[in-house]
Amino acid sequence: MTNLKEIRIPRCYKPTDFGPVIRTELHHFSDASTDGYGVCSYLRFISDDRIHCSLVVSKARVSPTKVVTIPRLELTAAVIAVKVSCKLKEELQLKVDSEYFWCDSQIVLAYISNDAKRFHVFVANRVQYIRDHTRIDQWQYISTKDNPADHASHGLGVSELLTSNWFTGPEFLWSISTVEKFVAEPQLMLDDPEVRAQVLSVQSEDSDDLLNRLSRYSSWDFLVRVVTRIRRLVHSSPGNKSLTVEEMNHAGLHVIRLFQEIAFKGDRQTLIKHGRVTSTSKLHTLDPYIDDDVIRVGGRLRRSSLSVSQKHPVLLSKDGHITQLIVAHCHEQICHQGRGQTLNQIRCQDYWILGGSRVVANFIRKCVHCRRLRRPAEDQKMADLPRDRVEPSPPYSFCGMDCFGPFVVKHGRKEHKRYGLLFTCLCS
Repeated sequence: MTNLKEIRIPRCYKPTDFGPVIRTELHHFSDASTDGYGVCSYLRFISDDRIHCSLVVSKARVSPTKVVTIPRLELTAAVIAVKVSCKLKEELQLKVDSEYFWCDSQIVLAYISNDAKRFHVFVANRVQYIRDHTRIDQWQYISTKDNPADHASHGLGVSELLTSNWFTGPEFLWSISTVEKFVAEPQLMLDDPEVRAQVLSVQSEDSDDLLNRLSRYSSWDFLVRVVTRIRRLVHSSPGNKSLTVEEMNHAGLHVIRLFQEIAFKGDRQTLIKHGRVTSTSKLHTLDPYIDDDVIRVGGRLRRSSLSVSQKHPVLLSKDGHITQLIVAHCHEQICHQGRGQTLNQIRCQDYWILGGSRVVANFIRKCVHCRRLRRPAEDQKMADLPRDRVEPSPPYSFCGMDCFGPFVVKHGRKEHKRYGLLFTCLCS
């Protein structure tokens, strides 16, 4: 084993030791393995005729006992390199003209340069930290054999340390005045485990976002007309002609389908896969099925000559803005009648609401028009009786007088008007 006293660590030169400095660069290298991960940073001074590179700071850490994938360890090392960079720029009293970050993991470089994919929390947080403190063009690829941080992640013996590039940095930092960038175009693998699958979630978010936009409308009829116009624009249909009943029906079913994707998400997926819901589902007793991508109520009327919408009405949940709009629309059609007639109108419009009776009752209870029409007439509150009516006194001490008439009476050949006075004792 080599004696530690025999190791000669290169002297750290000052910028003034080798002539006037034209340019100062800072280079950070990172690497990771199953044993550990580390970072080393080098200052590179460039003068007219000389180049000098020196190790400034390094960090090495042992990999956690919990199993972590190599790409995650590499990304963690890259984050430490960024933190070291922030610390050096605070502590060094030097003007750094340019700064570079070198990594031998193309997967990590793909994570950093990617804008289209969404990652899991571990990778997403660290990538965001790196992008907040560095630019994408500062990150470069370096081969493993030239990466000095590889010694920190794998470890070196004392004899190997003497012949390594740990203290001096890679050779290309000494050979040319301008560091050649190793051009690499990292690509994410299609089956990368850190990329979050978004096929189903995107559809759900789009449906939820559209329903939130439609929640600003307070009329079902107006909402359907708006959606119909939008569908015309999407299909490049002329928009100057009048809306047809068929177009509005299709638009209404489209809105209800989006509503069902949120309200019956689990049951809808089960129906698509198995054709029926589970016995524990709240829809089980209704025997639901999917027709034209819309969940409908089943039943025993399949052989009836009625229309499909009458035999198998569209299923709606008891909660949600769309349900409230449909209840309000049917309630207005029957001129604000009671619960039974409103519920019957909803069924006639080919809708089936879970717990519909209670939903309609709650709606009518809050309907302003119904409360105004059905509110009982208010009676004027009577004032207190006067003192003369409640205190004992001799008869006719205090009287009330009423007038009545006139009465036409005949006196001889003439007719006269007569009036009557009625006196009432206020006490007795």
